[in-house]
Amino acid sequence: MYSNQFTVRDRLDVILESIELIQEWSNGRATPDDYMKSHNGVMAFNACVMRIQVIGEQVGKLLKDESKPLDRYPQIPWLAIYDMRNIISHEYANIDEDLVVSVINDDIPQLKKVIEELLQSY
Repeated sequence: MYSNQFTVRDRLDVILESIELIQEWSNGRATPDDYMKSHNGVMAFNACVMRIQVIGEQVGKLLKDESKPLDRYPQIPWLAIYDMRNIISHEYANIDEDLVVSVINDDIPQLKKVIEELLQSY
C-alpha cells in the first residue's frame, strides 16, 4: 500500500516495525557466516536487507518533510541510511554482507532508541 498521506508518525512507525523485525530475524546471528550457512539464514539475511531498504525509504521521505523531524538527531547519519537504501535498490547483487551485518548489530539498536524518542513527540 502506498500513500502520499503518510504522517511523520506513520513513517516512524514503519521504521520501528522494520527495526523490530530485523532484530527478530537476526537474533543469534552475529556474522555473515551465521546467515549464509543455512537456507533459513539466507532468507533471514535477505529479509533484513529488504527492511533496511524500507527504513532508508522512510528516512528519505522524512528528510524531505517540512517539519524536519530528523534534525533533532544530527548524530544519526540520516543521509547514509538513505544512501544505503539506494545501494540496495540499485546494486542488490553487490551488497557487502559484512557492512549489512555491522549495520544490524551496531547501528540498528542506536537507531531504535532515536526512533522511539521521536515517536514520543508525535
